[in-house]
Amino acid sequence: MTVVDIRSIFSQRNIELFDVSSSYIYYAEEKNEDGHNDLFILEYNRSTRRERLVTNYTLEDPTFVEHLYSFENTIILVLENGSNSMWIIEIDKTTGTEKNRRKVVCTGAFRNCFALDSTHLLIYMGPDEANSAMFARYSEVTGCECLCYLYNLKNNTKHFIKNPLIAKLGGAGLRKLSIHGDEYIVLLDPFGDEAIKKRYYDEQRWINADIRDNLWLCGLIRLEAELEAGVEQISKKCIASADIKALVHYMGIDGDKVFFRAKEFRTGIEKICSYDVVANSLAVEAELTAPEGTETMYIVEEKPFAVFEVKNEGEKTRVHGVVGRKADISYDSSLGSFISCIDERYIVARHDDEQGSSVVLYDSTLDKSETYKGSCYLSGNTLVLY
Repeated sequence: MTVVDIRSIFSQRNIELFDVSSSYIYYAEEKNEDGHNDLFILEYNRSTRRERLVTNYTLEDPTFVEHLYSFENTIILVLENGSNSMWIIEIDKTTGTEKNRRKVVCTGAFRNCFALDSTHLLIYMGPDEANSAMFARYSEVTGCECLCYLYNLKNNTKHFIKNPLIAKLGGAGLRKLSIHGDEYIVLLDPFGDEAIKKRYYDEQRWINADIRDNLWLCGLIRLEAELEAGVEQISKKCIASADIKALVHYMGIDGDKVFFRAKEFRTGIEKICSYDVVANSLAVEAELTAPEGTETMYIVEEKPFAVFEVKNEGEKTRVHGVVGRKADISYDSSLGSFISCIDERYIVARHDDEQGSSVVLYDSTLDKSETYKGSCYLSGNTLVLY
């Protein structure tokens, strides 16, 4: 485990971390000075322990919201205020210079965005006052609440997405996966949450519709080409599916595998399963069997994937690694609520009191704990305190 303590740098500062690597940490900071808002994008060098200003902007519109995406050599900055236009800026990480800056106008009001890679951005637009009737008709035909566009930063082209699944899922329904240099997009396509699916199962004798959860896999390069070409039916592979009798919900990604939760409503049996992209195979990783009458919850870390069984035993909290971790640790509940476990040895917990929030790091081998005021950010086995 590596602890990076940069609280002294961020004392009395409101920052947002958006990229933590083995060498650098990137973050954004907003300041209101002399009646105007300034946005600073900064880099912390983990070797030299020094902060460097990458670039900064004066936000003429105080309602601007920033969306930041970090890649190997560039940072994509999207500035929007919920209207039909936005600024899309490509920034060189090393020099801080702008490689590209465009004002992009779409139909509707900005809702969300998602960077597929360093040159392709999905933009989601919802109804506004001027286009409410058009959006209502669009929703009736497609079942989608938002229009979706693919913007190509390299050649400054905007493409309307005709595929209803991409438009329906939004940025929250997409995950990126990289395996040996090949890039993929996982499409999370649940029918609804567990309560909704269970209600349809209970009432299935009156339902004829295909009530189904799906997980799809797409090759990124092919997907981008199809979206730019205006293809309505994209190339995709179903890696997991469940009809009205069961549930399939995405949980996380690790290595070559996509993990999901599967539950059969008739028996109540609940399992964690995986799909291996390289081997093209499904496997059951674990069965969730929390004893009745116990205060047990499952904590999931999405990437890298891990599931912990956390059981309240009164004065003690017991943490057991179910998938992805082998930890079996008991710690004093007064230390705080469980956040994560690192290297099968260290418990990270959050402790709240009148003094505010603190991060507690408990070493189960030495049976010692340390408390740090402030917040934390986890990236693999790196704990960033800020």
